[in-house]
Parts: sequence; structure tokens; C-alpha cells
Amino acid sequence: MRVSAQLYTVRQCGDLAQQLKMVADAGFTDVETTGLHRLSPAQMADIVQKSGLRVRSAHFDWEELEDRFDDIIEVMNLLNCEVAVMPWLAPEARPSTVEGWSAVSGQLSEWADQLAVHDVKLAYHNHDFDLVGCPGHSPLDLILAQGNIYLQPDIGWLVAAGFDPVSFIQCYSDLILSVHAKDVDPTRVGDERWRDLGDGVVEWAEVLAALDETNCSDLFVEHDETPDHRRTLETGKWFLESQLVRAA
Repeated sequence: MRVSAQLYTVRQCGDLAQQLKMVADAGFTDVETTGLHRLSPAQMADIVQKSGLRVRSAHFDWEELEDRFDDIIEVMNLLNCEVAVMPWLAPEARPSTVEGWSAVSGQLSEWADQLAVHDVKLAYHNHDFDLVGCPGHSPLDLILAQGNIYLQPDIGWLVAAGFDPVSFIQCYSDLILSVHAKDVDPTRVGDERWRDLGDGVVEWAEVLAALDETNCSDLFVEHDETPDHRRTLETGKWFLESQLVRAA
């Protein structure tokens, strides 16, 4: 497994080129991007290629998939990136019924089929709202039941929602492509709950052992609202690499 950086962590740090520079300066060689940055595919690919970083996975929200699907296919091809991830559905767009979520999952499945033609896998990234519901009927269950959608668990959100991440990983082991490595203090709420890796309650040795039994390729370091972007990146990289060395 690679230790890579999620650009959402540094989204407040200037434009795409500046964000990539900060990640590279922290010692990373691999990243997961967030959206198209209001750029053309060629513009975005040029900026990434000049950074020297490799894009292992790319997030695109629902609106971008609806409005810029052809651009997504083009930029994925230009970046030689084989994994697209749908990470977010705005509160006002979230269905309140099983039927509504079934429609959402159906649309995601259609996009997955269209991306597969271009050798791109589509994965879904969880928060907490998509984990709620009767077993087998949560939004996540309905999405994954389509059979052509992969999974990118967010470890921090799993713990914040009261789930055992090891059991969760074992349950969905054949679908996991990567994870967001995010730590948490579950006694806090909102953005106050997030912590740099190793500063929260996640039992990372157990999580990494479970992930070692999956097809997880990347551990994307993330912190939703870090007060110190450089520390979050450097601490996360060092912590995860140290954990992987111990497990070897």
C-alpha cells in the first residue's frame, strides 16, 4: 500500500499548482485530486504533470459527473488515472426514501458502466449519512448492490459514526480500492472531531492489517479542517509509513 495525499486537506492553500507544490514539499509522490478546479481537462493535466506528482485516484462530485462527464473521461485519460470516486451528495440532494436512494445508485451504476468502457473504475466514498438504515437497506448497501461500483472507506467517518472499521473492511474486502486515512476524537462533534493521524482513537495497526487482506492500493492522508496543513501532511506520511514498516 502506498501512502498518498488527498488534496481536500490543502484545498484552502491556493490554486491547484500551489496545492500540489505543498504536497510535494511534504514528501509525497502520489495524490488523489478533488474535482476539475474549473479548468479544462488539458489545463488540469498540464498543471499536474508539471508538479511531478502521480494521480492515483480522482474525486468528482455528483454535479461534475452530471455536467462535465466527457471532461472527466478526458482528464482521466490524460492523467493515466484508473479510479474515479464520487465522494459527496449535498444535503438538499439526499433522498429520504429507499426508492430515492435506489435511483441514486442506479445513476451511479450507469456512470460506472460508461467509465468502464474507458478502463476507469468508479468507487463510492462514505460519510456518515450513507451508513444509516436497516442492514441491507442503507444508502451504501443500495449503492454497492449494483455490482459495478467499488468502495473507498473513510476510516474517520466510520469511527465517528460508531462503526468498527476492521469489521467494515472485512465485510467489503473485495470492493475496497483505497481508503481515506483520517483520525478522529469521537467525543467531539462537527469539524472539531478530526485529528492528525496518530492523535485520535483509530487503532491503525488493526486497520492496516485488515486492509492488507484487500486490494487497497493507497492510504490517502486527509484532515477535513486542519489548523496546520504542513504538519498534517508530514505527520500523516511519517505515521503511516512507520506503521507499515512495523507490520512488514
